[in-house]
Amino acid sequence: MTKLLKSFLFGLTLPCLAAMGTPRKWKSAKFKREAPPPLRFGDDGKFRILHITDIHDVEPIMDDDENREIPESRDKETINVIEKLVEKTNPDLVVFGGDNISGYWEEFTYNYVQSTIQKITEPIRKRNIPLCVVFGNHDGEVGFHTEFQMLQYMEYENCRSNLNDADVYGCGNCCVTIKNSSSEKDAFAIWLIDSNDYQRNAENGLSYDCVHDDQIEWYERRAAELKAANGNNPLPSILFQHIPVQQELDGFSVVTADDDYTFERDGNYYKFGHEILEGRIREVPCPPYTKNNHRNQFESWKKTGGIIAAFFGHDHVNDFHIKIDGISLYQTLGAGYFTYGQERGGRLIVLDENNPQDIYTESIEIERITNTDI
Repeated sequence: MTKLLKSFLFGLTLPCLAAMGTPRKWKSAKFKREAPPPLRFGDDGKFRILHITDIHDVEPIMDDDENREIPESRDKETINVIEKLVEKTNPDLVVFGGDNISGYWEEFTYNYVQSTIQKITEPIRKRNIPLCVVFGNHDGEVGFHTEFQMLQYMEYENCRSNLNDADVYGCGNCCVTIKNSSSEKDAFAIWLIDSNDYQRNAENGLSYDCVHDDQIEWYERRAAELKAANGNNPLPSILFQHIPVQQELDGFSVVTADDDYTFERDGNYYKFGHEILEGRIREVPCPPYTKNNHRNQFESWKKTGGIIAAFFGHDHVNDFHIKIDGISLYQTLGAGYFTYGQERGGRLIVLDENNPQDIYTESIEIERITNTDI
């Protein structure tokens, strides 16, 4: 089926999608495309990943601010962050970490979604850098479904993400492997997980959703396959998703002003029980917290083995690194200017084929280029 015909047929379904609500299970087999060449460690045994999250971009014309310089500067600064991060890090892969667009803007149309995705991917596409994508709670918030958005990303021939590796909840759940430098075998795995958007129930109202049980079961099945192909040893791996795991929040407690505390926010004083290995905590992490199965994902990582580190967005101003039960958890600074925060940036991750447990990471801030009050 040609690209034009697929786009036409999917376009015919959009009114139905809007009427029925977001479809939450998709099989990528419905939308076949030619696979790009496999990712590979370089001759130096290294593989460089750039994590860019919470881009939150929109088209400036959608913003009705009377001072037109403000939305135009926000957009310009956001794209500059992406451009400068790519220039500074020279990555082998870019991972968008969710809330890639500010999907809660009611002014969005399908054309605006498409043009915004084209704009934020341009610094990657023009350099032909492989791209992976996970979604956040805001990407499809007002009905511009993440399935539609993923198809826009997949129009880029070097996009390594897909709608789903299996028939499970969410969109974009997939595993991408990296070959060793001689291209003989898979040496590393990158998990891309949809942490979904919101739960709506009478008891708790609106709260952040979690990774669902069928997603965890798929992860365990696929990890077992990779383990079997790797001499019955778990394949070293890292994981990207938008909303952090509950275990991050477990380290925080509310204290009084007389106690030693990490920071003050909105009149509350917080103390953090975990050792902060690097980076800064500027706000309390916001994981899901209303269901017991929110804890299951991290426990599954421990049981299955292989995951060395997980990288999250969602908390725009945090860029800390902690370790819980042997697994490193990283927060990455937000990149976009259509949302809160002072600092903007991303994170460089360098994998070492010869020492997979030793992951180098660096939080990178990008300075503003305009003087407009935004």
